[in-house]
Amino acid sequence: MTETVIKRSYVDKNGMVTFICPKCGESRKESVEHYKDQTGSIKIGCHCMNVYETQLNFRQSSRKETFLGGIYFRTSHPGHRTEMIVRDLSLEGCKFETLKECTLVPGEEIRVEFALDNPRSYILKKKAVVLHVKGCHVGCKFYVPQGIIDSELGFYLRKR
Repeated sequence: MTETVIKRSYVDKNGMVTFICPKCGESRKESVEHYKDQTGSIKIGCHCMNVYETQLNFRQSSRKETFLGGIYFRTSHPGHRTEMIVRDLSLEGCKFETLKECTLVPGEEIRVEFALDNPRSYILKKKAVVLHVKGCHVGCKFYVPQGIIDSELGFYLRKR
């Protein structure tokens, strides 16, 4: 039995997406307006008669899967710190996992600290806001001043 892998197609800041046929490699760019009401994966037909599935990704930057140990601090509870494992990372935020179900709530401000697994072991320290919590899994968005890019994090994310 073969498993179908659904690829992601990234939507740019202008609401355009480029579909690339996995069979013939033909690409076409179109507006996502046509697909705005569809959830989950969508089926795309190519001129070569191939029909494939893709999932639209509206993220502004791609995420990198990681396994980085670190800690988070609750700004509303001074002195409170909890260990975490960063599971994925982007310029704008991260998803992490705690060892036990956490009590963070969406909208709560936290500070995260973890070392990148690069030769310099750069320690990333970021203020963030919690976006969602499901059991032990937390998604957060970093506070990033407009126009400022963390060059160390940017370089790390480009290395695969």
